[in-house]
Amino acid sequence: MNRIVAFALGFMVSCAPVRQDPPPSHAVALSSVMPPMRVFNTSYIAPAARSNMEIAQDFLDLSFRMESGRAVPRLTQFEGPITVRATGRTNPTMIRDLSDLLVHMRNETGIDITLVPANQPTAITVQAVPRATMQAAVPRAACFVVPRLTSWDDFKIARHTPQVDWTTLTRRNRAAIFIPSDVAPQEIRDCLHEELAQALGPLNDLYRLPDSVFNDDNIHTVLTSFDMLVLRVFYAPELRNGMSRGEAAIRLPAILARLNPAGQRVPGQPLNDTSRDWIEAIETALASGAAPSRRRRAAQQAIALGRAFG
Repeated sequence: MNRIVAFALGFMVSCAPVRQDPPPSHAVALSSVMPPMRVFNTSYIAPAARSNMEIAQDFLDLSFRMESGRAVPRLTQFEGPITVRATGRTNPTMIRDLSDLLVHMRNETGIDITLVPANQPTAITVQAVPRATMQAAVPRAACFVVPRLTSWDDFKIARHTPQVDWTTLTRRNRAAIFIPSDVAPQEIRDCLHEELAQALGPLNDLYRLPDSVFNDDNIHTVLTSFDMLVLRVFYAPELRNGMSRGEAAIRLPAILARLNPAGQRVPGQPLNDTSRDWIEAIETALASGAAPSRRRRAAQQAIALGRAFG
């Protein structure tokens, strides 16, 4: 939790969900200073360094809860080869970044996923939409993913219906990712990494994760070794559509022992999970629409909660 206190003071960027069980989303970036471009490291990538016991708990919390804290009743996956297309106001840089991402995903997770032309029907559609259009519909998300849809027009019709509720799925057949078309290439790249990973696998973010894009602090914006391992586990043959949290938990130790043998030798550490009170206080502190005094009070509350948890 000391880490959480530091981030409450130092990082004013967060993945902010929309309250009605929002689409998993990447937070609006508030900084105007562009850091060096973040891309995949072409050198050797170290495997996830934590114990398999911890990773199993992380997997369950990522896969069987939404960002709002709502339970996801069953595991859902895509079955068979997965195709991806890019539509809308795309540009060559975005297409190149998406193609590179899919290559890395195939190589590091074993998932059969490929980019196809925009005019072909696909499992996953990535549509580039003007930022103002997106934020008029979902004000606090810079990009997001929804199930069962293939276009922005579909989303405008279905956004307040159970059709876009991830908890109602029994399997994944289609998903649509919406990213801003008129922002810097780095922001588009960040969105592609996180939203494509969530379209394929976990729907939750956990503040406690130090080594993942599935973290509301947005420290990592390029998929990490931990994230690739989570996706490999998600599509391991032992897991299948419709499994409950308990059924998945029984199978995880053997899956992780096979896929991450180094994690068997690392002693587990007790998890210090993040309370909903802290998450709500942080989201209020970072919300641009709240009054400054309310944001300050929320930030002070988050710091007090962090200290109380040690």
